[in-house]
Amino acid sequence: MSKTFNDMENATYVTVWDGGIEIRTRCLFNRAMSTVFDVESADVNGLDILEDEYVELADGTEIRDFLNEDDLD
Repeated sequence: MSKTFNDMENATYVTVWDGGIEIRTRCLFNRAMSTVFDVESADVNGLDILEDEYVELADGTEIRDFLNEDDLD
């Protein structure tokens, strides 16, 4: 599947680790495909257990049911 810039919106990829440590990074989100793209990398060395992950849109909406672009292959 191809992605076009017009289908994308800036969003925040949020991961929650080890009892509440929150890491927030930039990403692009396609609502039609419910897919996150171009997630900015973050240093999670020393963190062990990923407890939650979601995409936060600019209006504050949290998307918890989504695909990662790697899932499309």
